[in-house]
Amino acid sequence: MGLVLVAVLAFGATACGAGNLDKAGNPSSKPLVLTLADGNGSDTFYPPSDAKPFASAVWKLSHGMLRIKIEGNWRANDPRVETGLINDVRAGKAQLGITGSRAFDTVGITSFQALQAPFLIDSYALERKVLDSSIPGKMLQGLRPHGLAGLALLPGPLRRPLGFTRPLVAAASYRGARIGIRPSEVTAGIFRALGAIPVAQKQSNTGQSIAGLTGVEAHAGLIDAGFAVPHAVLTGNVVFGPRPNVIFMNQRAYAALTAAQRTILYRAAAQARTAEISQGNDTASVADLCRRGIKIVLASPADLAGLQAAVRPVYRTLESNPATRMFINQITAMRRAAGGSPGAVTCPAHAVPAGQITTTVTPLDGTWQVTYTESELATTGYPGTPSEGNWGHFTFTFRRGHFWIRLLGGDPGVSPNNARPGYGTYVVAGDKITFYGHDHNYTSSNTEVQGPYIWSVYRDTLTFKQGGPGFVGNLGWTVKPWRKAGT
Repeated sequence: MGLVLVAVLAFGATACGAGNLDKAGNPSSKPLVLTLADGNGSDTFYPPSDAKPFASAVWKLSHGMLRIKIEGNWRANDPRVETGLINDVRAGKAQLGITGSRAFDTVGITSFQALQAPFLIDSYALERKVLDSSIPGKMLQGLRPHGLAGLALLPGPLRRPLGFTRPLVAAASYRGARIGIRPSEVTAGIFRALGAIPVAQKQSNTGQSIAGLTGVEAHAGLIDAGFAVPHAVLTGNVVFGPRPNVIFMNQRAYAALTAAQRTILYRAAAQARTAEISQGNDTASVADLCRRGIKIVLASPADLAGLQAAVRPVYRTLESNPATRMFINQITAMRRAAGGSPGAVTCPAHAVPAGQITTTVTPLDGTWQVTYTESELATTGYPGTPSEGNWGHFTFTFRRGHFWIRLLGGDPGVSPNNARPGYGTYVVAGDKITFYGHDHNYTSSNTEVQGPYIWSVYRDTLTFKQGGPGFVGNLGWTVKPWRKAGT
């Protein structure tokens, strides 16, 4: 547990409660709502915000008196969204934010740079070991001189190279290549050391843009959602590093909280570090890439050695900072003690071929309906107030591998014209079901994979539950049982 967390928990342990105060200093029955900016996810739509477990824990620990409102798609379509988000929180445009640790060096905060040291943290096991150590607490302290308070470092996915015009395997394959990145001084330095040209990733109206790029540096989930183009090649055993997320707060807003409220934020942050959404699991995304025909290749030992040699200048720059050098040495010692190899990914031996669906009739076939309220949706872990289209009266229709889901009413914020049906295919494997979107309802929805869910049908009642590690999906489907409405 980090040093900052230990200190705040000790300080807040004697607080008598988390009640809010009105302007006269008296206890208030109204919850305190804090806005959290997220440029990569949402609290209601795909992809889900990595801050959702944190926000849910805050709501539960405070008994509803402290709520986090996640503002997703912050600075939408801005290739420098992470840099802008940090500055926005510092300026007080949102009380809290969540963004990749890599971006902080673009605003002059260098305390997280060791996490981006190339090829150093190359497995989920090592990332968890590092984040369970005292290192995160020390890194988060680096936010204080910049008007920010650090709450947590959350585990994030591993970043790998995807080539569009050629495989990115050996150091020579990067020379002259234009590589899409999220802005970061360290990340840009890595690709310059490899002879490549780092380019800030841009978005188009239909999703991630690859115009003019040789390849990108991204994690498997993002590749599956936005970059799975024909003939692309993923290098499965080259891991540049993880993308941990930082939950942080405007210092003035933090100072305005009571000691008990601060304690709740830190306790919630500690719980969020172990939530499934933050653990990093490439299995489902990689399997989907393979089903869709993306090729996965492996770099040879000589290729890996050549990449390591090419980025030595990056290490010299990083280690010129004494604190960063200390962190790198500590992580290197952990890596040697663990004795593991890079977290390689390959196509599963029995990946479902592209286009395969469940074609037989199952007990799922037919039309089901459910109605749940905004407050019922919140019990699943939705933080704050769910946005329109995620609560009300729904029908869910299954027909031999094809599904349709529609909101028919109940949410006053959605007119019938806005309640577009979701459509796609599904694969049933025993009591597990995985859904594949094909509806073009929003960016990446046509490549969205949800699941696996655990499903059960008993006496015209259908229930869904989360299917364990790696689950990504709509929590609304799990709120309450669905009732049979027709065949």
